Amino acid sequence: MADAFEAPPDYLEGVAEKQINKEMLNRIEEVDKMKPEEKKMIYTFLDAFITKTKLQ
Repeated sequence: MADAFEAPPDYLEGVAEKQINKEMLNRIEEVDKMKPEEKKMIYTFLDAFITKTKLQ
């Protein structure tokens, strides 16, 4: 899963402690199975949506 997030495993251990809900985890696992170009599109969308939400 560290590869899916492009994050070091020790960082994800801290994230796991925050109790990612099962619904989100299932989605993350599905994204991890996608082709790199599909993942990039999802990351771009998420980044844009997160930025938009923070600006509101």
